[in-house]
Order: sequence, then structure tokens, then C-alpha cells
Amino acid sequence: MMSASDVLHILSEIHQYSVILIELKDATTVGISHPAEGGLNYFSINRALSTGERIRLVNEVRIGKTPNSVDALTMEQFLAAIEGRKPRHIWLETGETDQKELGFMSIAELKAHFRVHSKRQR
Repeated sequence: MMSASDVLHILSEIHQYSVILIELKDATTVGISHPAEGGLNYFSINRALSTGERIRLVNEVRIGKTPNSVDALTMEQFLAAIEGRKPRHIWLETGETDQKELGFMSIAELKAHFRVHSKRQR
């Protein structure tokens, strides 16, 4: 299950141009993006996404577009939406030019990835 401290750890590590998508057990998808301009953006979609939909969403969010199917959230709404919930899938989409898609089955796996690849270590 995800906790507020898990999310705060993730927020401290997300790099510019990155997008995190979390599909919850009820098929809701929530996300965080860090575009080139401004701070973090939080959003939700009331369904699971296919691979193609996920790729399109990530590409649109990276360039600052917000698809109609996306509901913007405040950080407090985002925390309320995921706290105490179990993720089904977690995707970390990184980079601007050398894009990578990384998949995780749990918050613990994502946190372990950030420990190894922390932006604070660079």
C-alpha cells in the first residue's frame, strides 16, 4: 500500500521531463509529470490505459498538452487518491531525448530504483 511518505519520496526524486503513471487496482490511473516549464503536475484518468494510450499520454503531457480524458489534481487530491491503495502497475517514463520506460510492480521497487539512480548523487 502507498503512503504519503512514499509519495513525498517519489516527488523529491522525479526528474525534469519525467512522468510517473500509477494504475491502481480499481483501474484508475494517476500520474505526476515534471515538464520543462513550471513545477510538478498531478492528474488522474478514470480508467486503465492500453500501451498505445499510455505512450500518447506521456508524449502529450511532456509537451504541455492536457488531453480531455485527464483530470488535473492538486497535490492534496493526488495524495488522497493514492494513500492506502495498492498499485497494479507503475511506469516511470524518463528523459527528453533518450526516453526510457521503466515498469515496477510496487512502490518499494520504484523507491529502490530512485535510491540507485538518485538525482542528488549527481
